[in-house]
Amino acid sequence: MINKILFVGRATAETTTGWNNWAMISINEPVSALGEAKLLNGWNAVHRLEFHDIEAEMPGEPYVLLSEQQTQDLVNFVHCVASDVEGIIVHCRAGISRSAAVAKWIAEEYGIKFNHEYPHYNKHVYR
Repeated sequence: MINKILFVGRATAETTTGWNNWAMISINEPVSALGEAKLLNGWNAVHRLEFHDIEAEMPGEPYVLLSEQQTQDLVNFVHCVASDVEGIIVHCRAGISRSAAVAKWIAEEYGIKFNHEYPHYNKHVYR
């Protein structure tokens, strides 16, 4: 049963050898020159998402918010792997905002120790 959660930046995620008793949630920017993160093999499961680190619609700008469908897919993924893994690593580009919001939700959902005073999580993603 899941009992650990980490959030990290892309560079850390790309250089961490997969742990077969952990899952990875990989958050990337849509249409990025970097493409999706190049994760090493060995993870129990990987879920990939693409959305920008914004908290509200930005008219006229080509930004993508986390969608309802992506949220449901993410929730389903976490619930599906929770009984099979010891922990989940969530990464985004910097490992500060989007990944922290997802990690915060997982920690609350599963009663995992987490610094709930951490202020930099993306509020839209967390909601």
